[in-house]
Amino acid sequence: MAGALAALAMPPLYWLPLAVIGIVAFVWLWQTAPGPRAAFVRGLAWGFGHFAVGSYWIVEAFFVPPADYAPLGVPIVTGLALVLGFFPGLAAGVARWLVGRWPRFDGRYRRVLVLALAWTAAEWLRGHVFTGFPWNPLAHVWAFATPLLQGAAVVGVYGLGLLSFLVLAAPVLGWRASIAALVALGLGGLAGQWLMVPLPDAGPMLRIVQPNTPQAEKFRPELVEQHLAKLVELSRQPGFDGLAAVIWPETAPPLVIAPGGEALAIMARAVPPNGLLLTGAARTTNRPREDGVWNSLLVVDRAAAIVATYDKVHLVPLGEYIPFRRQLAPVSGLIGRGSFEEGDSRVTLALEGLPPFSPVICYEVIFPGAVTGPAGRPRWLLNITNDAWFGVSSGPFQHLTSARLRSIEEGLPMMRAANTGISAVIDAYGQVVASLGMEQTGVLDHRLPGARDMTPYGRWGDWTTLALGLLLAAVFFVRQK
Repeated sequence: MAGALAALAMPPLYWLPLAVIGIVAFVWLWQTAPGPRAAFVRGLAWGFGHFAVGSYWIVEAFFVPPADYAPLGVPIVTGLALVLGFFPGLAAGVARWLVGRWPRFDGRYRRVLVLALAWTAAEWLRGHVFTGFPWNPLAHVWAFATPLLQGAAVVGVYGLGLLSFLVLAAPVLGWRASIAALVALGLGGLAGQWLMVPLPDAGPMLRIVQPNTPQAEKFRPELVEQHLAKLVELSRQPGFDGLAAVIWPETAPPLVIAPGGEALAIMARAVPPNGLLLTGAARTTNRPREDGVWNSLLVVDRAAAIVATYDKVHLVPLGEYIPFRRQLAPVSGLIGRGSFEEGDSRVTLALEGLPPFSPVICYEVIFPGAVTGPAGRPRWLLNITNDAWFGVSSGPFQHLTSARLRSIEEGLPMMRAANTGISAVIDAYGQVVASLGMEQTGVLDHRLPGARDMTPYGRWGDWTTLALGLLLAAVFFVRQK
């Protein structure tokens, strides 16, 4: 129950007092555990409740028609919650073992710091092992107040989570610690606000298209022409001639695109006179011995040619590919409809008329430090997604929060196109400066916001989180009471 309550402090509810209750209960359960094994079990139970509530929205995808796998929805999300709950359990068990093994780690303040460091290490592991799933890290509880998120530009979302744990757990240590936590929170907010110097919208005019196509209708063969026509019609609304690019969401054309295909001629009508169309699409090739389909970003010009592509690198396990599918080929017909191919690497695209940018497709935006290409720093990020699978649940709101954190960490603006919402223009401080809400149909015209200088996190990544942990450990452990 404590873990479930803490999940209600995440977007879109932001019931922050429940985060305090949940984390205080986690610390109390840990402190009163008779040993490491009991601490692990209690942490696992806390994590199960937390992730069952925080990830319930995944069940929605199983009930999208034809809903072939609807009976598996609840069992799979229950199993996922149990797997994710392992990480808070690991943090609690390891921290309890460390405190029992080395008396130097004992003492009220040191014990809580050891637990906070273990929590942060476990969050980092959750974001990396078995391809990772860093959904709803603890720092997201502050997303209702953008100034409080600015520390992520220095220490990333994991480092901000470490500080968040200490602030939320402060009542365990008494009223003095609680007051100190409130003062630190206020100073952090003031510092964040002071650092958020206005940046000019110095880039070209871009148009984000949100078609609001229900997922149950998206791939019906008899509606393909209608869906394409709607995308083109929205793209060509007044102001079309002055655009540098039109942006469509992930897999916007409801068919697989091949070079020279008939659909490209229709899509080219959405290309501005002196611009480009940036669209998500399932793509294939005409080359022999290159059989497969990729979840991609396609850049289309007026001549209906694909002038650049990016293939999604970080695919969703079970959703976009079947792990070990080649080994399971003999029974592939029993385990799903097929898999996308994995892209080679992230990219930075330099196209005529646009500042260099790095595209991230849907799920990829939740991974800190993994949203830019290796070929030089981009000037902006492009996130295309299709959250229609999850209806009007908490999932799309939490997904948007992850996108905002990536902008803060990298110091880069982001243009975000979502099929059913939430499409948004996000500045380099993670502020949503314009948006289209859930299940709205329309377009969003906006000049590309300016970028910041490279942030410490953008330069050094998660090493900044490690440096913060070592600094806190040095302050508390160098001198022994």
